[in-house]
Amino acid sequence: MHAFRGFTADAVRERAAQQDAMDAPFKEMARTKFFEGVAVEDGGDRRDARQRGAQGADGFTELDPYKTKGARPREVLEIDVYSSRVRKLQKAVRNSAHILDSAAHVDEQGVRWRRLFVTLTYAEDGAWKPGHVGDFRRGVRDWFKRSCQGTRMRMVWVMELTKRGRPHYHCMIWVRARDYFPNPHKAGWWPHGFAHVLSSKVHINRPVAYMAKYASKFTAEQAKHVPKGARLYGVCGATEEGKRVIRWWRAPIFARDAMGGAADIRKVAGGYLNRVTGEFLASEWKVTITPSGRVFAWRYIPPLTETIQ
Repeated sequence: MHAFRGFTADAVRERAAQQDAMDAPFKEMARTKFFEGVAVEDGGDRRDARQRGAQGADGFTELDPYKTKGARPREVLEIDVYSSRVRKLQKAVRNSAHILDSAAHVDEQGVRWRRLFVTLTYAEDGAWKPGHVGDFRRGVRDWFKRSCQGTRMRMVWVMELTKRGRPHYHCMIWVRARDYFPNPHKAGWWPHGFAHVLSSKVHINRPVAYMAKYASKFTAEQAKHVPKGARLYGVCGATEEGKRVIRWWRAPIFARDAMGGAADIRKVAGGYLNRVTGEFLASEWKVTITPSGRVFAWRYIPPLTETIQ
């Protein structure tokens, strides 16, 4: 394997020891299956206990690399679903804010912009319902059509939970400097609580970083308490090229490196597809979900074919 080219013999032995420790539970499963037809003196209780212990609470036998003789070893990683969701949120909000901010100044040159930071809160616990932020987005879009003709609506928003677990939203909206943006609560776009509007001209020197700060405050623990069906973030007003760039940054590193910066990367079954060229890149990782909900990613470890000097 090319990854081992610069490794010393001690480093290879250390990795082999780590792999043996990782595969120890699977070896026990293989032994249990091998002897499951052999009777024991105590009437099978010992065998059954060994089987239950080998399978574990999740019965995680799908990743057994020793089902057949000479099977290839596997690398197994457990995925924290909530942490993964938070990382995607933070990356998407940060990249989307940069793309929208750049597009506003490049695509519509000569326009003086203000970045508005709008906070939408609920007046009561348990008041959140699906579609609330969508109704707010439609209200803003209608205002742009009436008052800012010829100007594209650009907005990125992120959800946050208070210490009491009450959802609220932080939004960044790009408007022309000469336009008056009404308070969403008074305009009827947000009748569920309160709305606060802050202009970037007040004291915000780095508006994109200011928006990314709210995304970074969202934690995996908060993700566990998000209402079912709630979206954590949203992007409005990106051009087709902007959407392509956002998808590119959301793709894994190996797909971006293989397909290049001009690719339109889409996640498809079994890997990733470049919509520009039709190129398909198979992913070496597969996912298994146990009955208890734990998520494992695994891949076959390529054989070591090069001679170590």
